[in-house]
Amino acid sequence: MAALQPPEVPAQKLQKIGAVAARLGVSVKTIRFYCDQGLLQPSGRSEGHYRLFDKSVDSDLALIRTLRGLELPLPTIKAVLEARRSGMCTCDNLQATIRGKAGEIEQRIVDLQSLHAELNGLLSTWQRCGGRPAQVSAGI
Repeated sequence: MAALQPPEVPAQKLQKIGAVAARLGVSVKTIRFYCDQGLLQPSGRSEGHYRLFDKSVDSDLALIRTLRGLELPLPTIKAVLEARRSGMCTCDNLQATIRGKAGEIEQRIVDLQSLHAELNGLLSTWQRCGGRPAQVSAGI
């Protein structure tokens, strides 16, 4: 039995990696990295072996950027993208992951607020140590 081939996409609808990078505001290096990690999939290659992408790269890259902003690891992002491409709903898993990340952020906020209060307390009780004031150089 022959392997299923993806439908042909007209060449004029595909863009080289540089055009995609410029249009989406990311570097070519970033797109190559995501391709090498299996997060992005080129639709094909040009005669000069350039990666070619269709418009689906826009939504994939937007999701990658969002999930990276949440500091999710690349393997998790890859699993989300693969599930989305296959049509399998992973809403519950993704929501649980995002809830967990939101909890981590809330804890970091609490920790930073505590550190902020501690530093302000230190400053409010600060006493001069009796040292000499810093000398300002005449040439500056």
